[in-house]
Amino acid sequence: MGLPFLGVGLSYRWDLNPHLARGNPGVDWLEVTPEHFLPLTQDSERRLELLAKRYPLVGHSLELSVGSDGVDAPGYREGLKRIRHVTKSVWHGDHLCFTRVGNLPLRALTPVPLTEEAVATCVRNVKAARADLDVPFVVENIAYLFHTPLNTLDEAEFLRRVVEGADCGLLLDLHNLYCNAVNHGFDPYAFLDRLPLERVVQVHLAGGITMEGLRLDSHSAPSPEEVWRLLEYVAPRSPVRGVNFEMDSGFPPFARLVEELARARAILQRCGASAA
Repeated sequence: MGLPFLGVGLSYRWDLNPHLARGNPGVDWLEVTPEHFLPLTQDSERRLELLAKRYPLVGHSLELSVGSDGVDAPGYREGLKRIRHVTKSVWHGDHLCFTRVGNLPLRALTPVPLTEEAVATCVRNVKAARADLDVPFVVENIAYLFHTPLNTLDEAEFLRRVVEGADCGLLLDLHNLYCNAVNHGFDPYAFLDRLPLERVVQVHLAGGITMEGLRLDSHSAPSPEEVWRLLEYVAPRSPVRGVNFEMDSGFPPFARLVEELARARAILQRCGASAA
């Protein structure tokens, strides 16, 4: 895709704004969730413009619903285009899932049936989203708690067929992968070996909790050591352009987040990741 190397960054959250609004030397770039700014107001547009002056930005939406033939909420796609224009997003990502059924919003990242028909739907929708937004596109693997009996493919094969069929990038969420490996009892490294790692553009790091025997992607803790080991495995095997840490609650002191980023930066540097 010829994308620039961004380095290590954070998912922008309002709680972090005091540390980010004037720039921070420990943070190379920011991932921005458009839904946090929609509907776009004069104030939210100004906030995005200020962020764009200080950091490279990447869009990461929640509601494109690439796994369904649902209809966008009124004005949603136009809002994404406007935010893309304001942020000058380097690439844009969304989740390999569905969030709408017809006109009905589900308000959840729901796993698609892993079928040939669903591959075709996702490929078609990813291509359309990329054309609408006029930006390189990446799809993210999600954490899921159940398998549908409709599945005829496994997840690794499904991911490969979608990203190759749509000719898009992969946003590899390593905590989602870790959660799925724990909850469904598979080897995450064998899973990675079956992915088209040459298409990894972005990597998500995150943490979560274990509750009643399930690992949950709650974005409420630092990354566990298992996720760091997965990054050590992926980084030398992929042309990753950016790694970012996601957190939604339970924020530690900001210096602790910068330490997480420094650890990720060191891993990328050891693997020779650079602007080249």
